[in-house]
Amino acid sequence: MQAKNRYRSRALRALLCSTTAAIAVTALVPAQLQAEEIAEMVYLDTIEVTATKRPAPLGEVDGSVSVRTGEDLEEAGVTSTEDLEKLIPGLIIRERGNRTYSSFSLRGISSPDYYNPSVQVYVDGAPQDTSYFSQELLEVERVEVLRGPQGTLYGRNAHGGVINIITKQPSNEYHGYAGGGYSTHHWQSKAGMSGPLVKDTLFGTVNIKRLDYTGQIDDLSTGNEDIDNSRNWLGNAKFLLSPKDEPFEVEFTAGRDNLKSREELYISEANLDNLKFDSASQGGVNEYSRDVSTYALRASYAFDNATVTSVTSYQNRDMGKRLIQGFDTPEFQDTVSEELRVNFDLGSRWTGIGGVYIQDSEFRRETPAFGGFVGQSQNLVDTTSTAFFGEATYAVTSSIDLTAGLRWSREDASVEYSRVSPGPLSLTDDDSFTDLSPKLSIGWQINDANRVYALASRGFKPGGFNHTVGFTEFDATQNLRYESETSTNIEAGWRGRLFGDVVEAGVSAYYVLTDDKQFYTGPQGSQYIRNAGEAESYGLELDARAHISPALSVDFGGTIGRSTFTSAGNPDTGEEFDGNTIPFAPDYTFQASGRYIIPQKVLPGDVSIRLAGSYSGQTYFDESNTLSQDGYLLLDTSLDVQLDNGLTMRLYVDNITDEIYRTYSYASGSSVFSSVGESRVIGANFRYTF
Repeated sequence: MQAKNRYRSRALRALLCSTTAAIAVTALVPAQLQAEEIAEMVYLDTIEVTATKRPAPLGEVDGSVSVRTGEDLEEAGVTSTEDLEKLIPGLIIRERGNRTYSSFSLRGISSPDYYNPSVQVYVDGAPQDTSYFSQELLEVERVEVLRGPQGTLYGRNAHGGVINIITKQPSNEYHGYAGGGYSTHHWQSKAGMSGPLVKDTLFGTVNIKRLDYTGQIDDLSTGNEDIDNSRNWLGNAKFLLSPKDEPFEVEFTAGRDNLKSREELYISEANLDNLKFDSASQGGVNEYSRDVSTYALRASYAFDNATVTSVTSYQNRDMGKRLIQGFDTPEFQDTVSEELRVNFDLGSRWTGIGGVYIQDSEFRRETPAFGGFVGQSQNLVDTTSTAFFGEATYAVTSSIDLTAGLRWSREDASVEYSRVSPGPLSLTDDDSFTDLSPKLSIGWQINDANRVYALASRGFKPGGFNHTVGFTEFDATQNLRYESETSTNIEAGWRGRLFGDVVEAGVSAYYVLTDDKQFYTGPQGSQYIRNAGEAESYGLELDARAHISPALSVDFGGTIGRSTFTSAGNPDTGEEFDGNTIPFAPDYTFQASGRYIIPQKVLPGDVSIRLAGSYSGQTYFDESNTLSQDGYLLLDTSLDVQLDNGLTMRLYVDNITDEIYRTYSYASGSSVFSSVGESRVIGANFRYTF
């Protein structure tokens, strides 16, 4: 253990040194890039983002926002939402056994309840099912990550932050692609077409992908290898009606995702380094399936000084789980949402947005009888969300502006629980939860390339009823309901350029106070949500890119902070959490990467090499801080060839040092079991665009 700690210490120092070296290199390059060199580079602060639901360049947004383009994702080998952690400072994504239970956290604001997350995920403006946050990506234009409470514009579950995924739009040009890849753990194939259906009027695109994960865990009992395998089929189709020179636009998207896998295989501490699972002592191998259908309709109409936008979405999720105990626990959820908003300009000084949001979710979970201990049961939870929101910006001067906003939200929740035995037991309840989420900010555009801001905002994670109900009658009757969790955020930041436009960066300092923190209590397998008390998070964030030359770019960033319980405890056991670190909230995260285009004249195109490293500090998995993963470093590298004829090839090695690390742990008696991250992957893929 001491040797591993020394290794991690050296790894952290190496990563910090590489980041420091990157900054030092930028100081040694010429103080001013040539105009033609600048024209070849993509500066993130010039990218128009929709983080505030009012399109604006990233450099003019008040708030801590990171944006990565589709090209950035491809260069880094990011193919799913879980991979975004490689690129976005402060974003923590941990798989808790299977993809349904993944924990997404920002600024130390995490959620143990996968039915009620602390970070919200949107794809093209449509909110995603909470069990579908971990998903494969298809033809992404860019990803925007908003840190800190975003309750005013995004409402429920956005009190840690928001991940906006924007996919590519079809255009007047026909194009398509086909690709595939193979590695030590995966093989995949994908294809797509896009272009006009009626020139200058109607456009369409279709994408399809298959991903097979061949596994990395072996079974001690049977000798079977790679038992944690999976198969994922997904695809989508998009139709865009956008007549040339007309003020309206209508877009319809339909998608389907089918996943079948053997997940939720927790490994004992004794077998962790060898990635061995003992099916004989642990009851067999889980089987898991998830089917998600998504339909979204976006329509907008532009008037002289206002634009009206409607975003309607429907998502259906069916999930099946055959657990190691040998019984099925299927879950079903239907969610429909509607947002109607108006963006407006009033004269030269006032701009703003106002709207209404409605969402209805119907959830059903079925549990069979278990060993004569408890009979068959069903839990129905229905939630209707209604919100009115508005935000306005006033230009005090040509360089200083004030923004104020407010959102009123109401959650109407009901539960119907029935169980055959012991009992029979039948429970019904309903309640409502309201929230006010204000926002106030001031921004100073010092010059075209530099902006400072100060911001106060609020967010919430709604109260409601437990989606899973405990075995005992006390658990069932006393612990159905829990209160909303709220967060209040104060931050200040700067975004701009240094060293004659060589470096662009964003820096922010924040403090977040959380009330009525939600957490799981009760024995493993019969847990329920309750409120623990107060917590706080504070820290510094950095997200930077150095454009050293058209051939060489370096990204570096990280977070330093603390996220702790301040006045909290377990009301069931009396245990105090004061001073403990919040689960899934490491004190340190760092990322650094460099991409260099190798000078050559042999191939008609570009050949580049990329090196990347990410470090995550010690991460706790429980409020008592008894289970954790020490800090660890992951190193990746790739060699990319991009030919002028549209063919691209990539050779890569992820997790070069083959680091074995826990993504989640739980205790059962005196034993500890953990899910693990992916070990070393060596692979190659290609894509041909035509």
